Amino acid sequence: MKRPASPSIPYRRPRGPARVRTLCLAFLLAVAGVQFMVAPAHAVSSISVSTTTVAAGDTFTIDFTGTADTPRNGAGENFYAGSTDLGTLDAFTGIESCTGNTAPCTEVADLGPRVPLGNLAGGQSFGGSITLRVDPETPAGTFVLRYQLYANGGEATENGPTITITNTPAEADLDVTLGAQPRVGILVPHLSYALTTHNNGPDDATDVTVTATLPAGKTATDVSPGCTTAPGKVTCTYPAITAGADATSTFRLPIGLLDFGPVNATATRTESTPDDPNPANDTAGATCTVISIALAGCA
Repeated sequence: MKRPASPSIPYRRPRGPARVRTLCLAFLLAVAGVQFMVAPAHAVSSISVSTTTVAAGDTFTIDFTGTADTPRNGAGENFYAGSTDLGTLDAFTGIESCTGNTAPCTEVADLGPRVPLGNLAGGQSFGGSITLRVDPETPAGTFVLRYQLYANGGEATENGPTITITNTPAEADLDVTLGAQPRVGILVPHLSYALTTHNNGPDDATDVTVTATLPAGKTATDVSPGCTTAPGKVTCTYPAITAGADATSTFRLPIGLLDFGPVNATATRTESTPDDPNPANDTAGATCTVISIALAGCA
């Protein structure tokens, strides 16, 4: 026995209030879908730098600005070094100063510096700067400065400009001169010496030592402060001689009743920092000829 076929029920388009509710629901779903697709996932920041070429030992400044898309608690602007053999940014730079921060700027170990920004409300703008000093021992090289607003996941790390680090070894060319004049007569005859060390640069010199060698057995007197004397030697030390400056010391060599003939003295730079690129002018000499305590000449 055949089961009677079920009568087909024709589809009827909703009318009146039911149709309005259906259309509204579809519209809201569509709008929600579009908003989901275009809403930004992260806050956006941007940076600029004071220079893209910096010498090892010098500083550069990073300025940053941005707007938080949503509330961000414990936010901070992070900086990194990418595409480099120099290592992480914290390995070859140090923080000199920062602005826009709500707490002390810090180095995140094995990453780089961070500027704390506190809690940001949605739509709140932020900005600041950080100045970094490149370690003087950093070798020449390049790195891509990368940045990120960190908070609740933060924004994706972005690539900024490429920074070039130069490193020319420091040098200080010291030029030594030694001058002599006779001071003869019956009372306290002596040879008077002026030892001058000029720094030709280009960098400042520190921990400089210049040694004057005298005739064997002769001991200088009236030495300048910073100099010491011993038989046959005068040693003068200078904590620093800036580029373009002179350091001058004086001493005397007494003339005895039986002294006659040539008196030779030399002065030599024996120590200094940084390297002296021109050792040819590190030594100078002065020759005097003593005829008597009342007669002598120097060249």
